[in-house]
Amino acid sequence: MVTAVAKQYLKNMYIIVNPTNQVIPSQLANTLSVNPSNVSKMTRKLAKHGWIEYEHYGKMYLTKKGKQLGQTLVKNHEVLEQFLKMIGVEDAYIVKELYEIEFHISPYLIKQIEILNQYFSQDELRLQSFYQFRNNTIPPLL
Repeated sequence: MVTAVAKQYLKNMYIIVNPTNQVIPSQLANTLSVNPSNVSKMTRKLAKHGWIEYEHYGKMYLTKKGKQLGQTLVKNHEVLEQFLKMIGVEDAYIVKELYEIEFHISPYLIKQIEILNQYFSQDELRLQSFYQFRNNTIPPLL
């Protein structure tokens, strides 16, 4: 089982990997705002599961399995972000909400949200009808 923290590391590794498939540990630490020692600990865990390979005190490399999971996590992020925007979550809340849910949601639920996104994006009238319903139903936030 992949933990939420491991998913966060893999997603960010996938995003910052360079053209030679290398991830520099200090760059990952900066991206995640963690200490380099945290990256070292997680590196061993990720390698144990076959998602990365690494050089002792050196660069990390995503394996094929790691790239696939990283790509899936980035796609999941995009699906959830589209959904949150579609349902009217304000931009100021999107990053926080994504951080809270994106690594805790099942592939099944992601797929259902993706289908809902597609349904609403196919017809502008559906989306407008939803906005009208939402605005008439939900009281304003305090």
